[in-house]
Amino acid sequence: KVIRRTVQSPKLTKHIDFDVIDQTHSTGGAVIIFAWNSTSKSATIIREYMPGCHRVLGGLAAGLVEEKHATEEDAARYELEEECHLAGGTWYRLIDDGVSVPMDKYVQTEIVPYLVVDPHHVPNPRPIDDEEDIEIVTDVSAEEIMQMVKKGDMNLVGAWGALLALVKLRELGEIQ
Repeated sequence: KVIRRTVQSPKLTKHIDFDVIDQTHSTGGAVIIFAWNSTSKSATIIREYMPGCHRVLGGLAAGLVEEKHATEEDAARYELEEECHLAGGTWYRLIDDGVSVPMDKYVQTEIVPYLVVDPHHVPNPRPIDDEEDIEIVTDVSAEEIMQMVKKGDMNLVGAWGALLALVKLRELGEIQ
């Protein structure tokens, strides 16, 4: 939903109206997940229709933290299964504990990124949401991820999550 917010900036003397997007609808924020296979040294990502830009772009599994989820990581596990048909693996939170990051200047939703290494395929996954139009893309190399980011073929939040995951994968010795 769109919220009309009237604010007075600390440095400005006048009031300013902003339209702010609330994607959470009273939920606990959002999560984004980068899935990595340590055997093939590749990622599983998604290509998804994005209504804001009216294009299909690459991205990562992502979704809102809802009441049905016990924790942010629980929400991330649900989304990974729904959107990539993957589960399990070793999970890494890619930002400090207790921190979530605002998605954008004009969006209330805050997001937490995760990396999961070596999740397994789920033959009968939870269904995706009705409004989602997703294609699962497997065997994407770190180099291909970087090219997608540089060419604008990945949404901004997905690119941010992917870049954080690549940093962590370097720390883990998975990539150079």
